[in-house]
Amino acid sequence: MNSKNKWLMALSGMTLQLSIGSIYAYSVWIKPLESMNGWDAHQLKLAFSLAICFLGLTAAFMGNFVNRIGPKKAGLFGAAFFGAGLAGAGLASSIGSLPLFYLTYGVISGIGLGFGYITPVSVVVKWFPDKPGFASGLVIMSFAAGSVLASQIISPIAAMAGVSNTFYLLAACYFTLMVVASLYLAVPASGSSVAVDDGHSGGSSVPASALLSDTRFYGLWLMLFFNTTCGIALIAVAAPMAKDIIHISDAAAIVFVGIIGLFNGVGRLIWSSVSDKIGRWNTFMCFFIVGSACFFILSLTPAAWLFYVAVLVIISCYGGAFATMPAFIKDIYGADKMGSVLGYVLIAWSAAAFAGPWLITLTDDYTPIFTGFAGILFATAVMAYVLKGKLKIDAVKPAAKTKILTEEVIS
Repeated sequence: MNSKNKWLMALSGMTLQLSIGSIYAYSVWIKPLESMNGWDAHQLKLAFSLAICFLGLTAAFMGNFVNRIGPKKAGLFGAAFFGAGLAGAGLASSIGSLPLFYLTYGVISGIGLGFGYITPVSVVVKWFPDKPGFASGLVIMSFAAGSVLASQIISPIAAMAGVSNTFYLLAACYFTLMVVASLYLAVPASGSSVAVDDGHSGGSSVPASALLSDTRFYGLWLMLFFNTTCGIALIAVAAPMAKDIIHISDAAAIVFVGIIGLFNGVGRLIWSSVSDKIGRWNTFMCFFIVGSACFFILSLTPAAWLFYVAVLVIISCYGGAFATMPAFIKDIYGADKMGSVLGYVLIAWSAAAFAGPWLITLTDDYTPIFTGFAGILFATAVMAYVLKGKLKIDAVKPAAKTKILTEEVIS
């Protein structure tokens, strides 16, 4: 029997996600870094895109390594890389080296993000075999909560201690939190009351070659990519977009960004829990249909209250997709292979981190962009509907405690 408590396990996973979730508060760094070194916003946005890119690449291509070393060591690797990346960003800002900033904040911390993101999700879900959607939502909600917390503390600390010292301080704090959380991580022992439903206590890897011949993998990848592209585009320009469209003040725009972070987090827990009741496919169909309708509303330049509602609903669907995806993968491939497959699916996040912000800056007129996003999500809904009928995945019951593996595809 495993003596560890599943709720403390969830808390450990949440702590890891809370720490690395500070990456989503990156926009708060832009003005201080501009003032300090003269780097412009376009140059600085590349560091964020690099970080998200390396998150996905690390999660995908280090899957075998993570399975070999186990969740505790994988979490410690995440702590080391993420802490080193932030500390290196402090050094880069102090000497005014933009390439070093790209390397440290973008690449090194991004590798830490990859280890720190996938490890707690794949572990905690195994401790809640009856509610995998709730479990993944609980953990991944903390990623969004981390961005809200960081957005509130970075500016005051930087004003008092300076930008570089703020990077150093956060590096030390997040490193410590991640180390403590990682030391508790463990998969449930075979035979315990929360043992994973396939009877394995460790993780097994799925070769990329096998996934490349599996239509289901492409469906999952594209659904996450299109949903993330549309959502992350709004996050990238939330403050200026609100000022341009509904003409709010700078102070109100900052509050709006904080509320977006809140809905990003709450949406992750609510939608993933809903998916335990109505199924993953039905939940993703809601994301696409509701999101398409909301983007269409935005294209009509609505009243301020309707603008707020549409944006916040889109953001809740954006976060909900991340939280629902691990349980979706578990339903299809089994808990034992979830971590490996999730890593490859998260490459969609890497691609969307470049695609979304690029698409929304193609023109100063938001109307055609919003209309285009509405069309993208509607087309994705059609694709999801076709796949659902063709692949019969809807036959899988939510939260079933049976071994579900794609044995005809993956041996």
